[in-house]
Amino acid sequence: METFGHYFFEFFMMFLAVFLGFLADNIRERLAEKKQERVYMQNMLEDLQADIALASNHAKNNKVVFELIETLVQLIKSPERKQYITKLAYTARMILPEFKQLYLTERTYEQMKSSGTLRLISNQQVANGISSYYYSINELKKYNESIMVWATDYGNEMGQLFDGELLLKIIKEKKEIAADATALLTEDPIALNQLITSAQYLYGALILGEKIGNERSVAAQNLIDLINTEYKLGL
Repeated sequence: METFGHYFFEFFMMFLAVFLGFLADNIRERLAEKKQERVYMQNMLEDLQADIALASNHAKNNKVVFELIETLVQLIKSPERKQYITKLAYTARMILPEFKQLYLTERTYEQMKSSGTLRLISNQQVANGISSYYYSINELKKYNESIMVWATDYGNEMGQLFDGELLLKIIKEKKEIAADATALLTEDPIALNQLITSAQYLYGALILGEKIGNERSVAAQNLIDLINTEYKLGL
């Protein structure tokens, strides 16, 4: 009987040691995951703050492009446009290099998604907010695809109107290059109007992109506030 009790005690102590070791491993793993979760949330806050800055810079850049397009329309519609060919060609050529697409920061989200660590987000409200935010960026990606269509159309129409050598000099030197009336290859009103039309579509697409960017800025700030509230990161 004493032998049975002795074996039972040893078995119990062995079981307890294994159980406590298993429990300790679980606690260590959970603590490590919580620490990793906070690191990811801090990195995501940095991404969201970068998104707000990107949207703001995009809006500022749009103002430059809008002014160029408005100047282009004014000069083309002028009966004396050939007198302003130097400024007209420069304005037309600089629209494309000045316009920028809006891309937001998906660094942390894509890292978590590809590594399967999105599961570490323990707060369901935060998890839902992150999922919703990054899903909505698909709208921005579709916008970027469509604006490239308008930009390509504009570039093609510009090539129908202006001397290509002059356009190359402008983009290389980033300044107005003196030109005479022959640099405008045609006075065909349809061709002139096609360039204006392509430019105004580009103008409209940029307005749409700015609207999407502003909406993403608001969503990013709301998500920043939520993460700060739930994780007390203080950023």
